[in-house]
Amino acid sequence: MRYKNDYDTAGASLNAIYLKVLDNLDKFRKEDSFIAWVKRIAVNHLIDEYRKEQHMKKSTSYLDDNKAVESRAFHSKEAEMESEYLLDMIKDLPQMTQKVFNLFAIDGYKHREIAELLDMSENTSKWHLREARIKLQAKLLVFNANIS
Repeated sequence: MRYKNDYDTAGASLNAIYLKVLDNLDKFRKEDSFIAWVKRIAVNHLIDEYRKEQHMKKSTSYLDDNKAVESRAFHSKEAEMESEYLLDMIKDLPQMTQKVFNLFAIDGYKHREIAELLDMSENTSKWHLREARIKLQAKLLVFNANIS
């Protein structure tokens, strides 16, 4: 769900990833970590999907697809921030900034790897991460002000 906007597309992507894993099981080397191998297949598949989506958007139209994030009401100071709320905050980031943030902060990729995966420079990757942090910190300040 970190890379997709709804459960249907996330489920379809997950199924495609499982299929790739099963189709390529004979290529798995036993000395490698199975989890890391599957994770690499998943991330590469999601990046390939992203590139296809971008190519289709460029070839068909230049419509703005920014989506508003649902605001959530919290009724008490003691309410803990839900993981869904955090995901919504991340999903509200610009698409490329969101991808760089997910790859770096959540999946543990280095800027060099992100740059190669997303076809950008390392400095551009660092810039996107910085932008994500600034925007997420601002949202957290607003959130904390609302529950105070």
